[in-house]
Amino acid sequence: MLHESLLRVLLRAKGAVAAGLLIIPVPALALGAGAPHLPQEVAVDTLESGRIVVSNSAGGGGPDEWRLVEEFRLGRVDGTGPQVFGDVHDVAVDEKGHIYVLDYGSKEVRVFDRAGRHLRNMARDGEGPGEFRYSGFSPVYRIIWQPPNRLWISDRHQQLSFDSLGNELSRSGQPFGPGMPIGGAAALIRSVRGGRIVAADGEGFVYQQIGVWDRTTQGDETVTRSRTYGVRLPVYPEHPDPVPPQDSLLLDRRVSTSTLQTTGRSGATISIGGVVKVSIPRRVWAFGRSGAAWLANRAVHRFHEVTFAGDTVRTVELGNPPPPPPDDSDESEFEPRIASLEVSPEGWLWARRHPDGPDEDPVWDLFDNCGRYRGEVSTSARIGTVRYEGDMVEPIDLGAGGVIHGIARDALDVSYVLRLRLESARGTPIVAEVCPF
Repeated sequence: MLHESLLRVLLRAKGAVAAGLLIIPVPALALGAGAPHLPQEVAVDTLESGRIVVSNSAGGGGPDEWRLVEEFRLGRVDGTGPQVFGDVHDVAVDEKGHIYVLDYGSKEVRVFDRAGRHLRNMARDGEGPGEFRYSGFSPVYRIIWQPPNRLWISDRHQQLSFDSLGNELSRSGQPFGPGMPIGGAAALIRSVRGGRIVAADGEGFVYQQIGVWDRTTQGDETVTRSRTYGVRLPVYPEHPDPVPPQDSLLLDRRVSTSTLQTTGRSGATISIGGVVKVSIPRRVWAFGRSGAAWLANRAVHRFHEVTFAGDTVRTVELGNPPPPPPDDSDESEFEPRIASLEVSPEGWLWARRHPDGPDEDPVWDLFDNCGRYRGEVSTSARIGTVRYEGDMVEPIDLGAGGVIHGIARDALDVSYVLRLRLESARGTPIVAEVCPF
């Protein structure tokens, strides 16, 4: 069953009945001595449905002061060798600290140890065993490490997995995706595409992002309504294609309209052009390691933890955010505030703020696994770059203990891989907290 009403989350509006209300001031001593800011107040409601609502006050900037310290840089500007990258699309790290770099420039995955020594190449371009077809139809490729010994590589058409030595374990999809059917006037075309593997857990499940398109043509106008689903799949010896399966969540909806227009005539030749209007993305999401997803409207700092059974179990908010604008509201008035979400192994939520300009340093708001706001962090290292006019953010790999790997690019668009470590100015550890509620 596809849960199309998942994003119509009940907020704490007038008339909502809470089963309990708990106000928790988070003192400086509870988080480490010498707090640079005022204590953060957290209000916790438990609604009759069982959903927990964690409300964080916006004052004081959070109880902790954070910094991202660069520990390691992988890549060279010139010369030859495995550390010269062409166009890095993604980075994954296993439990040993081995770094897997998907370099689209060389169409392969390069493997390095924690110190940056090159170990091997794998998933080279091709259609044979142990090879991956890097078609030109997918602008983004993903690699995801799944413990204990499986690396996923995928685009929106194909999904392959390998062990750490590069031996192929499973394959599904096809390099160029399904054929595009052609319809006449007033034709309805429906297409379901398997998509990228975007997360994996140690319980034997992967999380895939797929798209469903309904396309209607009437005269010169074509309207495409797309829906994006998150899919939770068990890993079989041969990974199945989603159809989509039962464990799925509706993540977002978008509409595009294409209208053909005559642009010029030259004798018997008529030039035809088109005007395309595409709705802006309004939601962001991330998959945790507890069998749930985090969903948010990009306009407000309010995050919902939703299970694949369709239950909203927790809502976390910062300040007193207003209700998000409805889906059919005027897009000219929509102001995105959140660019992306990530979840660490400890369950900490990283909300990347939407930048005001392309040269702005990335800034994240940090919430611990209990939903308490812990502060913000920024870095001059341009990881997590917002690309494609805000539709996509380059992924980062959040490891345990605040270790982060990401892609950086210099002024010449040369790719590097950075390892950063999240540190508190007071030495606050990055751990899964024991929640007092």
